[in-house]
Amino acid sequence: MIKKNLAVLAAVFVATFMLARVAQADTVINTAADLHNNKPALDYVFSPPLAEEMFRFGVEQDKKFGLKPDCKSQYQVKPFSIVVLKPISFEAGKANPTKGLWMARYQLERCGEAKFYNAFFLANANGDAPAAKAYIPGSTNAGPVLVADAMKSALMTAVVSTGQKDCRQIDVFDMRVTTPAHDVVEGDKTFKGVWNEIWTFRLCGKMQDVAMTFIPDATGGGTSFAAGPVHPDKP
Repeated sequence: MIKKNLAVLAAVFVATFMLARVAQADTVINTAADLHNNKPALDYVFSPPLAEEMFRFGVEQDKKFGLKPDCKSQYQVKPFSIVVLKPISFEAGKANPTKGLWMARYQLERCGEAKFYNAFFLANANGDAPAAKAYIPGSTNAGPVLVADAMKSALMTAVVSTGQKDCRQIDVFDMRVTTPAHDVVEGDKTFKGVWNEIWTFRLCGKMQDVAMTFIPDATGGGTSFAAGPVHPDKP
């Protein structure tokens, strides 16, 4: 089983990585670019112990959604990307970072299909393993703050579209980009970096897509958004 294999690899990795970290100077990772230019740090955020947490979260969400219940093949965790939300600080001599918050995006593969999931990792000041928490599934380009801001409008659109006003079992099933960043011209105005997504909700067992449009402010002051229904008979 992959979970058992990951547990064994995790124990080996922690011992090996701890020895490697002892000899290194303090390191601060501020961006994803910093991370990709620092192999020990990159190896850490994609390490077996953290991959095991991703595996666990992904399997739990798969079960919640009822995906591939009869699949007998091994699950595989494939890391996709990292977003540094707060600078990650590694102190010399410690196996784990003592500061930082990051989000890992990964694919969980099973029986020929894959789904994007996300997880948060929060460093512990005492150098213990980071605290891990599952996040909304999907591959949205919106950061966690923007997702939180847009969620109420998206959810209201899904509820109205399905008529499920009394539903209390609502989950975000997926988020995906449908149109990457592009320019939109309206009259004498040009909006740069606009992108479109589909957010899929499950309301009391019924799936509903919501069209999301994100418009970055030209002055860098933030990103506005709009939510609208998606009809199954229209592209």
